[in-house]
Amino acid sequence: MKRDVSTSTIGRDEARRPLMEAYMFQRRVLLGCSLLMVVSLLIWIVAISTDHWIIISGGKGIFIPESRRFFMSSHSGLWRHCRNTIVPNAMSNAQVVRNFSSMSYTSQTNINEAKRNLSQMDFIKQFAQEKLETSDNFTESARRHMFAHWVRGEDMEFQTLRHAFRSLVMNTEENQRQFNATAIKPIPINPLDVQGIIERNTFGLALQRVKYNNTWSYYVIPEVAQLAIFSNWTDYPLVVRLLGTYIRDISIPAYVLNDERVILILVPPLPPKKGQPAYYSYIPNQRCKYIDMFPNSNALRNEPGFDDELLDYIRTQASFACITLFVMSLGAVFSFYTFMNPRYMFKRLAGGIHLVAASTALVVLQVLFSSIDYTKEHLFYAYPEGAKLTYGYGVYLAWFTFADNILCGVMFLWYSGKKKGAKAPNDEVAMADEPTIMGR
Repeated sequence: MKRDVSTSTIGRDEARRPLMEAYMFQRRVLLGCSLLMVVSLLIWIVAISTDHWIIISGGKGIFIPESRRFFMSSHSGLWRHCRNTIVPNAMSNAQVVRNFSSMSYTSQTNINEAKRNLSQMDFIKQFAQEKLETSDNFTESARRHMFAHWVRGEDMEFQTLRHAFRSLVMNTEENQRQFNATAIKPIPINPLDVQGIIERNTFGLALQRVKYNNTWSYYVIPEVAQLAIFSNWTDYPLVVRLLGTYIRDISIPAYVLNDERVILILVPPLPPKKGQPAYYSYIPNQRCKYIDMFPNSNALRNEPGFDDELLDYIRTQASFACITLFVMSLGAVFSFYTFMNPRYMFKRLAGGIHLVAASTALVVLQVLFSSIDYTKEHLFYAYPEGAKLTYGYGVYLAWFTFADNILCGVMFLWYSGKKKGAKAPNDEVAMADEPTIMGR
């Protein structure tokens, strides 16, 4: 039997054909946006996982007094930090002036192991058990007790003696002049000029001739640091290796001032491009570690490239990076749900979520830039003067994610208009956009 199709139905379908073509174009555009959001989500995961957001280059090398190393470069992300340095070690037979910290361990593992071994030695036990003299001065027995308690990890006793040392020795007017440095740029001193340093009395009483590893050499040891350590300390190799850490834990500044209270720094020559160095060996060193978001005071003291305020920036970046990941996942789900339910409100919801994700991604970038400004101004160890900053691919991937969320959010909102009655391409879409009456 032949079906009778009314002319009104055919005419209505013909009238709706342009609307259907526009509707299908809209669906193709939103499908492209939805697929792009999935790609953007994957790109964001890659971006926040990489440690190439901030790249700082030291060129030929920038000497860092705190670590006695040449800073070459560093790169970091939201969770991980890598630092490339070159360690200049004076050769054993080289006639150079050395800093006392060059004798000391720098690895925390080596420091802990040395303290553990020292605590079992007889002379440390004798230091801890000998009678402590009562005096208005910080006596030799007090120095022995303080060192022994520090090595054995007896923090309460060590802190008591440390406060006494600061009160009796460090807080005197004479010794305070050794700490109050001016804001003038530190003066570099050539450690190869041994004779000139001696003749000019550059370091005063801080320059000491010390026998270490059966070799006599000149070392710069701050005068107050000399008052904190017991006599004949050079007879014990592990004590020598721990001197730098011990002085740091007492909070004695490791620098020496001249008569104008300007810091003096021993700066070894830069690593040679070619040939064998005559006085120093240069050892490349790379250190990569995940950032401790909530360090204790001791861990933070061992990381001169970080402080509490910078960690606030880092925690904020990490938090908003995770929030962005969660919001983008929701946005991707709602984007595809709009093809199952064509109602306009779901398109607006998906568009709004995309814009929220763009906002949180922008917060990550803005906090990153603020942390760079803070580091440059306050943390010389992490951003040395003369270093150059470039942005790694993690930043560019984050900007792509931000732009993609903005674009997709605008597209979903643009195509979220109601299509009712004659404006709808078909009856299904027209019914979906009709008002829903909630009743019993």
